[in-house]
Amino acid sequence: MSKRELRQPNRENYHYHRKFPKPWVNSLRRELHSEFLPVWSGGTALDGILTKLPPVVENSKIGRVAGRLPSKPEGISLWGKIYYTPNYPKVRNKYRAHHGHDAALIYEFGMYAHETYHAVEQILTGKSKWFIKYVLRLIKTPNAWKHPMEIPAYDFQSKMKDIAASHLSNP
Repeated sequence: MSKRELRQPNRENYHYHRKFPKPWVNSLRRELHSEFLPVWSGGTALDGILTKLPPVVENSKIGRVAGRLPSKPEGISLWGKIYYTPNYPKVRNKYRAHHGHDAALIYEFGMYAHETYHAVEQILTGKSKWFIKYVLRLIKTPNAWKHPMEIPAYDFQSKMKDIAASHLSNP
């Protein structure tokens, strides 16, 4: 990352989802609606209005700090926003080099779905309440794969990756 990129201000990208095929995004919204019904509607997958998906922030101070955590996360959801860490583009690019464009896009969509799950959960639970609950459980369960609030997000990520892959094989 260049010094110029590091100096760029944090920009909330409310259109990040546009990098994915529309059927994937509609499936994401439909599954979020199913998961968090009746509290979070996010519109419907049919109306095409994507106002409820969280923004993505790249090259942020929050992302850089989070990237230094022992678990080396690729992203973090905080206060209803998704912050990608400097680890994310590195892993994404390695994934693309080893598995090809389509597999890398599915991987990236899964990552976005995982963090979106957390962002929606934060909005519904209350951002401060969710954060405190997460940190307290992190003390008891420092392994991200076993953290009780990560397990459903990883399951959701896996489900969304499967849906995206099925769309590629059956366009």
